[in-house]
Amino acid sequence: MKKSRQLLSIVIVFFWASEYCHVPYFTPYLTLLGFSMTAIGFMVGVYGFTQMIVRIPLGIYTDVSGSYKGVVVMGTLFTTVSSLGLIFAQSMWFVIFCRFLAGIAASTWIAFTVLYSAYYEAEEGVKAMANIQAFNNGGKLLAFALGTITATFWGYRVPLVMSFLTGLVAIVFAIQLKTIPIRREPMQISHIVGIFKNPSVLLPSFFAIIMQMILHGTVFSFTSTVAEQLGASAFEIGLNTSLFTVIQVVAAGFVGGKLVKKLGEQRSVLLGFLLLALHSLLVAVAPNVWVLYLAQILCGLGNLLLFSILAAMAIRYIPQENKSTAMGLFQALYGIGMTIGPLLLSNMVAAWNYRTAYLVFGAIAVVSLILAAVTLPMLAHRMEGKRAQ
Repeated sequence: MKKSRQLLSIVIVFFWASEYCHVPYFTPYLTLLGFSMTAIGFMVGVYGFTQMIVRIPLGIYTDVSGSYKGVVVMGTLFTTVSSLGLIFAQSMWFVIFCRFLAGIAASTWIAFTVLYSAYYEAEEGVKAMANIQAFNNGGKLLAFALGTITATFWGYRVPLVMSFLTGLVAIVFAIQLKTIPIRREPMQISHIVGIFKNPSVLLPSFFAIIMQMILHGTVFSFTSTVAEQLGASAFEIGLNTSLFTVIQVVAAGFVGGKLVKKLGEQRSVLLGFLLLALHSLLVAVAPNVWVLYLAQILCGLGNLLLFSILAAMAIRYIPQENKSTAMGLFQALYGIGMTIGPLLLSNMVAAWNYRTAYLVFGAIAVVSLILAAVTLPMLAHRMEGKRAQ
């Protein structure tokens, strides 16, 4: 059991490295290939769209079949094949196909979490989730390190090679995992329908959609191009992207253990959207890459606050036997934001410019802050009232 836990930890690190090695350089690379801003936005958005449509049916299949190891291996295979294809891709449709495979790979993450938890005793569930999140972020940091080094010396295509190689490592370790029987109640249509009607899931999911829309339109897509236009080197572009993850690793204990406890969840959500708004404003007016660094740090803190709180809210009032269904739906819904973010920002850039597009995204964050201030207290009052009945 301990050996499989260690193996899966390695798989997680290299799996996410494979998914992210090329991310800081992907839009600049596509620009070099001659694609338009609109086409790039569409190609980047396919990643989120795929997760939006795949997560729930894949989760149902995994629960029904019990093939958690098989789905993990599939995820490592798909991210590796996707990276290999992108190395040689020249046409828009082949890039879209490869991004579709990467989206399916990311959708297998639910199987990773369930299998990893199964390698721990039941009372160690919190420890398991904390560890898996650490390995997740560790993989992204490894990705940004490998991507930054290779792009600095050999250009924007080589990080795709690193994505392919780290994917191969993930495959090698994944096939050595021990199959373990996991007894879970399969997701049922009646559960999904009930959760679709539950405001305690829908409202946090709505705000998560906005959050992911901003993140995937900016941090994971076009902020690298903005940095390049400001004269940033390949190393500076990689550092700029990695700061988003580094600050979350460094600040996780303080934010989760002290800040949220002091402010309360609702005020923390408001602070999260305020940080996203400030991030968008700073990128819009940034005179140099140093301002982008500050923007990325603020955005990372905003994401850390929003994601942890919204995910907890989405399952808080759901019966224990349906929590995995609620989480799967929550993740599927925020895939909408991952899809429309790059598309929306790229179209605004094509129509106006980066400055205007980022200012609009900042305004969306401010509007979301106001909506959260009004709706979250109402939701809490309603759900606590039902619980008291």
